[in-house]
Amino acid sequence: MSLVGPRPCLFNQHELIKEREKRDIFGVRPGITGLAQVNEIDMSTPTLLAETDARMMQDLTVRTYCRYLFMTLMGKGRGDRVQ
Repeated sequence: MSLVGPRPCLFNQHELIKEREKRDIFGVRPGITGLAQVNEIDMSTPTLLAETDARMMQDLTVRTYCRYLFMTLMGKGRGDRVQ
């Protein structure tokens, strides 16, 4: 596990698993924060989440890694959209 990377999904989230397999997201280490989290994209939109995870992994540098950590620590993407 890493600090920055795609969040792990649950075994019963079949649509998200399928979308992530298409984009080879399972080939990288999972993390606790990333582009989807700081942009408040949750698992209710599996295609958008998988696309965002793929874009993050494609563009990930030391600078963006630190940026996602900083944004998370400052509270960006905090909270659950489901009420």
